[in-house]
Amino acid sequence: MKLLIVQGGFGVGGAEKIVSILAAHRVERGDEVHVAGLTIPPGGSYFEFPDTVTLHIAQSDRGQLDRLRHIRKVIQDVSPDVVVTFLTKINVLTLLATLDRQVPVIISERNNPRAQSAHPLWRHAQNLLARRAHAVVMQTHRACEDLPGAVQRKARVISNPCALPPGAREHLGVGATNLVAVGRLDRQKGFDLLLAAMPRILKGNPDAKLTIFGEGPEREALEAMRKQLKLTDVVSLPGSSPVPGAWMDGADILVFPSRYEGFPNVLAEATVTGLPVVSFDCPYGPRELIRPEENGLLVPPEDVEALAQAVLRLSQSPDLLQRMRDADLESRVWLAPDNILAEWDEAIDDAV
Repeated sequence: MKLLIVQGGFGVGGAEKIVSILAAHRVERGDEVHVAGLTIPPGGSYFEFPDTVTLHIAQSDRGQLDRLRHIRKVIQDVSPDVVVTFLTKINVLTLLATLDRQVPVIISERNNPRAQSAHPLWRHAQNLLARRAHAVVMQTHRACEDLPGAVQRKARVISNPCALPPGAREHLGVGATNLVAVGRLDRQKGFDLLLAAMPRILKGNPDAKLTIFGEGPEREALEAMRKQLKLTDVVSLPGSSPVPGAWMDGADILVFPSRYEGFPNVLAEATVTGLPVVSFDCPYGPRELIRPEENGLLVPPEDVEALAQAVLRLSQSPDLLQRMRDADLESRVWLAPDNILAEWDEAIDDAV
């Protein structure tokens, strides 16, 4: 089978991680796998691909028309048996690029389309064009409920696969002062809310330190806020994690302050490793991954005071922290790559 996967780029991100896992898995099954993207970091793809996977990178990316032309050309050159696409804009462009072709397309939404900052036209276009898709992969049942009725009938719920990173458990922190947060530095991820919570956290846990891993457009604003709150000595912004999963080294608690999500890989990695989590109960993802009082704590969305109090509760409760560190088995079984990839295989094989 010829499989074409289309994504936005080859940098850091949850969708990019899943694309690399799915591509490697389908190669092992004997498929001829192609992956198309619009951009790639100077040093190459952040996530590794088998040598037998062919990468198709756009020669120019000056706007949506260039992107549409690139996707259309790759489809014409590869002539795939099935196309799998990730993220709203790419879903729309790929469905447009295949209007005159019979190739089945599986689209996958990885974020909260009702809340993301893209122009609402993209969501409306996806809802309209999704009627042409063979299947629509969503990550949670709550996300499916937001789809139009005609699209819901095509929907499949497939969570993200997540294996225990090698050596991750051994490198977790054993204290209660090393706080970490991970994600793109943009408004969605809510790091401004986390910075606002830090003075409250320091009052109850004066030895606390926070590391925010990630890069993005809000860096300058977050650095200014850090300075304004006099947090320069306790909050670091080192950029993206050098390798996938390295952000967990020495971490005691993951703080997850997102305003909205899809199905966050960061939370999945924490729950399969045994890293305790404090998270806003935002739509969607945290509620699906966190079992309150077992592997983490959920607080009302954007409630800075509740976030701070939950972090303090964990940092002052060594027995609760240890119970959460020992509560990883259920998540590891649920998110085991073999189980999740079998669901992808069913969707892809059914399309063909």
